[in-house]
Amino acid sequence: MVMFQKLEKVPKKIQYVNNIFLLKCLLFLNIMQAQVDQRFDIFDWEIIGNNESINSISEGYQYIFFATNGNGVLRYNKFSRKFDQSLSLGQGIKSKKINHVYFDKNTGILWLVGSKNLEFSNSREGNWNQIDYRSMPIKSFNDIKDIGSSSNYLWIKTFFSYIKLDHVSGRFLGLFSSPDEKVHWGDFNYQNSFQIKNLKLEDFFVENGWLLTAQGAANQNGIFSTYISFLETENNLNWIGLSNGYILMVDNFSKTITPLIEGIEVSIPFTLSVDKKIWIAGIGNGKISSISSISKKFENVKNFKDSRYSNFSYSDIFSSKVIDEEIWFGSDGNIIIYNQEKDFFRTLGYEKGIPAERIYFVECLENKVYIGSKNDLIVIDKKTKKIINSDISDLIKKNNLFIDDFNIIGDRIFFISQGKIYEFDSQEKINIDRHNNFLQNEFKSLRVFGDEDNKYFVTDRGILNNLNDKLIPSSIYFNYKISDILVTNNLLYIGTNGGLIIYDHERDQINNFFEFSFIKNIFDMEQVDEYLVLLSSSGLIKLKLSL
Repeated sequence: MVMFQKLEKVPKKIQYVNNIFLLKCLLFLNIMQAQVDQRFDIFDWEIIGNNESINSISEGYQYIFFATNGNGVLRYNKFSRKFDQSLSLGQGIKSKKINHVYFDKNTGILWLVGSKNLEFSNSREGNWNQIDYRSMPIKSFNDIKDIGSSSNYLWIKTFFSYIKLDHVSGRFLGLFSSPDEKVHWGDFNYQNSFQIKNLKLEDFFVENGWLLTAQGAANQNGIFSTYISFLETENNLNWIGLSNGYILMVDNFSKTITPLIEGIEVSIPFTLSVDKKIWIAGIGNGKISSISSISKKFENVKNFKDSRYSNFSYSDIFSSKVIDEEIWFGSDGNIIIYNQEKDFFRTLGYEKGIPAERIYFVECLENKVYIGSKNDLIVIDKKTKKIINSDISDLIKKNNLFIDDFNIIGDRIFFISQGKIYEFDSQEKINIDRHNNFLQNEFKSLRVFGDEDNKYFVTDRGILNNLNDKLIPSSIYFNYKISDILVTNNLLYIGTNGGLIIYDHERDQINNFFEFSFIKNIFDMEQVDEYLVLLSSSGLIKLKLSL
């Protein structure tokens, strides 16, 4: 079969390959649609992470969009002047790192240049489509300098050429030395050129004690960050993205510049404690140590930085516990105590007998606080902060025992070492019962979780509870390493290094197993009202327990 195509006003004879099915298959392979899971609504999984840096900015009908290194795409509502829920892996985006974000006003489509694929959404929230970079052809997102659109096409600027795409489907249309239509490019990127000389920063009042230079900004503590991205909008507002994850809102009407931050500033959150607020701490970025608190409505995020407080130096944090009006954080050879009422930090170190290793366990029973590393345990008075005598501490030191797990459940103290479980009452008297004997004889104990009524013992062969000898075999949860167990409404929420497992203990069956990329390596879990809150390497994740 022969057909004619008009190209540059010259009829050109081309061979028509009668294989529409093959063409559709190729397009299907290059453009894949993704939602995190069709059983969920768009924002059933919400992730609050660390921005790391603001790489790109774009303006839509309702939102200003900010592409980040570690927290997906932030959305600033132009009308309410507040940040709404961000777009990230929980909404079906495949890339954690987003280099560019671009809103095409010709089609209303939101485009992302991500670390995995070129991604786009017609709804600008869910049902994300992915396009493999190799189909364009480029090797990776690092080859892309900018993204923009003309009246009829989407354009990608690389270091050596321009790529033309269909602005609805993303289909590759050709490689050009220069665009053949006028292109409206995305935000200005400081890494490529310098274009905002007309913005005279000295004419603005900078809030919160920040100082601005031609190359970057210094916060009130003198910590310097470089400019990364810039966007000028039509409503007297300009936006500057910084390398530390902050955003500068430049108001041309009031002549003020306001630093804004959305998300937590903990790079990898390890530990979670809940009272009137949600407290998060973990690994910092090597420069700034941060502890974060979030309201139970998940609205107000406050980041506590070591640079703003005395007696709080840079620290990575591995454990935490709310004790009365204080939050105790276990660091590397230190205990950091934050008093909420006084807004004051205090650090206890070797001079108070704190083990000179990572503090993995902080537990409290009555007036005693148990502080432990993997090789040592001390007990201090929660009011005087002085060491007090402890039979459990003596047992560990005299026998040189390794601490696999240490947990206080109700009024019982559980200590596991080399597969053996020790149970004590509040007076540190050892307690031996039938179930404990059964555990010692048949299983190697690893961890213990639960509440006053239900205690669950993680062993080398599975999970046992204190009410009967029924075993949940480890093969049920694929022999993954268990980090936490939460019991609610007769369901076991089992956090592992492979994902989240929901187990119906009455029916002896798995209800669900979620192994999305963003909930692998779960570190900690808590119930906050109707939500399950998890910590993973992606940040804080919340999910409605009713789902």
